[in-house]
Amino acid sequence: MEPLFNLESIYVTNAIGIVLIAVMIVCNLWRFQTRSRADRCLLFMMFFALTSCVADPISYTMKGMPGLLPKIVVYATSSWLFAANMLAVNYWVRFLAFYLNGGMLRRNRIMLNTVVYIGIALLVINLVTPIVFTIDDNNLYSRKNLYVFYLVVDYMLVINSLVTYFKSKAKGGILKFFPIWVYIVPILIGGVVQSLYYGISVIPTSIAVSIAGVLASLQNEMIYHDQLTGLFNRSYLLYLLEKNAAMPKFNITGIMIDLNGFKHINDEFGHAVGDDALVMSARILQSSVGNAGCVIRYAGDEFIILLNTQNHENVEHCIEKIRNSFDKFNKEKVKPYSLFVSIGHHKLDTKNESVDTFINVIDARMYEDKKAFYAAHSEMNRRKR
Repeated sequence: MEPLFNLESIYVTNAIGIVLIAVMIVCNLWRFQTRSRADRCLLFMMFFALTSCVADPISYTMKGMPGLLPKIVVYATSSWLFAANMLAVNYWVRFLAFYLNGGMLRRNRIMLNTVVYIGIALLVINLVTPIVFTIDDNNLYSRKNLYVFYLVVDYMLVINSLVTYFKSKAKGGILKFFPIWVYIVPILIGGVVQSLYYGISVIPTSIAVSIAGVLASLQNEMIYHDQLTGLFNRSYLLYLLEKNAAMPKFNITGIMIDLNGFKHINDEFGHAVGDDALVMSARILQSSVGNAGCVIRYAGDEFIILLNTQNHENVEHCIEKIRNSFDKFNKEKVKPYSLFVSIGHHKLDTKNESVDTFINVIDARMYEDKKAFYAAHSEMNRRKR
């Protein structure tokens, strides 16, 4: 039976995807050496896109060939393509959550994991009872009813990412020039075309194009990011405050956090461990704040959180959560060091104070807390070291 596809076009399309991903990897090696969870998600997305671009032409080459080996290859590559496309979109959702909000809610993680487990389970069952796709006696592929499951999951995850994006944008925790469409549009077009016309293979390359668009956008934002921790930096803090301070609805509370005894970590364990302590502190702060605010590395071992509320109880709850998170980290002893923080906070008064005054106030209140800490822990006082 003559296959209903053009192998040459499939080879060319996937070769473009492979070359594009290879170029992205070479140009972004520095990014993947960081410990940012958002960057790790991008790396996983690139891995799934790359392997899909390799598996896709292999699968089409074997379709229509007689024999057991081609049948095994078609089953294996087709199963991988279903799984890889689903996982690539899964990590896109995770990337946005980490990049825009610094973390992901537990219920969202459970939802994503559940979808992946179901999808993989269906592919395993499909090896025995064709429910997703089937391979006939001529080793030709055809879709079954549960093919729709993966189509629906992919589009639902894309919609979920749009919700995450626009929620973050509404709260001011996002740069205006991070264009969500650079990822969404190629994926949507590729998915629609391949779903409607069997024999046209564009989804793996579409994902590669989408990732390239995301990386290009991130390149534009590098000026606003701290390379060590992945947090926004001081430049972004000033950009955000100066841009929005005059807005009457810009109701935020600033929280300044400083690590106590950080010099001791550097002196005793070295600067590499000191950098690790800063990264761990950033992760603790991000997980504590979630999408309630924006975490910024202000300078050295100082961090500033712009909390999207001026409600006293909410602010105190956030500060308590931060302290409890650091206490939990110290009790678990997963690192050779412990982390202690001093915290000061102040509600931004856009009518009566400047940006500089706002920062000076939270800085002064943080130092009041630091004095009280060292009064109770004189052995950690940096002046005595």
